[in-house]
Amino acid sequence: MVKLVATDLDGTLLGTDKVIPAEIFPLAHALKNKGVLFVPSSGRSPYTLYENFRPIADDIDFICDNGAVAISGGEIIYSRPVPREIVTEVLEWSKGEDAHVLLCGSQTTYLESVEGTKYEPHVKPYYFRRVSRDELWKVQDDINKIAICDLRNPRTGSFDRLVKMLGGRAAATVSGEVWMDVMQNGIDKGKALTAIQKHRGITADETVAFGDFYNDIPLLKCAKYAYVMKNANEDMFEYGNRIADSNDEGGVLKVIREIVAGTFE
Repeated sequence: MVKLVATDLDGTLLGTDKVIPAEIFPLAHALKNKGVLFVPSSGRSPYTLYENFRPIADDIDFICDNGAVAISGGEIIYSRPVPREIVTEVLEWSKGEDAHVLLCGSQTTYLESVEGTKYEPHVKPYYFRRVSRDELWKVQDDINKIAICDLRNPRTGSFDRLVKMLGGRAAATVSGEVWMDVMQNGIDKGKALTAIQKHRGITADETVAFGDFYNDIPLLKCAKYAYVMKNANEDMFEYGNRIADSNDEGGVLKVIREIVAGTFE
């Protein structure tokens, strides 16, 4: 019996338009009525996800900042901020890179102004409560994740340089076509999902998960029903045991409809 549905957002639940599909709101309510918990899982920060899902925010749990924070029943049940010295070193490293750094804190996101820059369209969809700071290293808030936007594609060089600079003291991952994340070692979506499962008394055998990118692999490993989106890179399919129609075809919504209708197998 399915008791939890966890899904990545970009490239998975969301189409290429990056818009939360309106149908997910009544479907999430329908899941709740069947005793199934809906859990968006994303690199987005807690306040951004709350705004994204405001109509149902009080009825669902969240995995935020790529697993650095898990929220269940409106309370933070799991949080692993980045060590302060790593935040400082990443900011220093970024001075030599053509990239934009965002510090995703517990209270808000801190970043230098992006208005009128090439980064603006990439940043605005994800960070609603932005606070521009010219001196980011002075931020005192707990930083759950450092997000780095590199429009050149991180895999072409900056990611390798970032990993080398970190030297194993923190974890870096490519989280999107133009995004990299830095988090405390050992943090991933799977650990956050496990925290929610334990908190709610739900097992992996009762869990459905959806993902399309490499940072979703730990999430998929925590679910008996692990769906990789049809639009994912070919090397992702080995990490799932089912394939969902593409994000632009509403693949996640189709499976959720089956769960609601009682036809899921």
